[in-house]
Amino acid sequence: MSYQQEKKIGFLDLGAKEEIRLTALIKHINEVSGYSGELIGAGMKETLKFGMVFVLQRLGIQIFSMPKLDDILTIKTWPGEMARSAFKRQGEILNSAGQKVIEWESIWVLIDVNARKMKRPTDYPKELPVYGRQGVEIEAEKVRIPEEAEKLASYKHIVRYSELDMYGHMNSAIYADLVANVLAKVGKQSIENAREVQFNYINEAKLDDEILVECRALEDEIYILGTSGEASVFTAEIK
Repeated sequence: MSYQQEKKIGFLDLGAKEEIRLTALIKHINEVSGYSGELIGAGMKETLKFGMVFVLQRLGIQIFSMPKLDDILTIKTWPGEMARSAFKRQGEILNSAGQKVIEWESIWVLIDVNARKMKRPTDYPKELPVYGRQGVEIEAEKVRIPEEAEKLASYKHIVRYSELDMYGHMNSAIYADLVANVLAKVGKQSIENAREVQFNYINEAKLDDEILVECRALEDEIYILGTSGEASVFTAEIK
């Protein structure tokens, strides 16, 4: 019904605050999601047979406790509800005592690799299982940045070759590094006090693209906006 893996948090997973980096957390989530996709007939090798790929559109993460060095975690994931234009996937991370420390929901869209256009879930020639939410309450939401949010800091990032994934655009986990870097400019080097993190992936970023990363705030919520030229690349919200 669900797929799971055990992971031990090592030094390479940690950030400056001795807790798992958001980028490392997302990489683990995406890796386990990929293995689960293969088992249900929706892995990359299978989808490419039909000229399609799944692309991450939104990711919502609920944080109860940030994992630290040597923590042994069980990462579980399963296909959730199917929306009109997207596939939902939920998951949770348990510590060695069986307590939930993280839960998440991701939304994936199906893309025609040649036309670079979105396909409907019904266009996929295989029937995929749907297991529902299974106790996960977080939802991957659309991030709306209020006009009155105050700009706190910004910086420019050039997409590097080492940040590309197999599709030739910046890996979805790397955007968390952009968030961490701009937070550091306003004295918020850690997300250890965050309850929830939302990512919206809007347009792909390619090699040598320049992304302007801005941090804005309104009350206790922090917003991150990434743009390249006139186009929005990603948005994020930290609650």
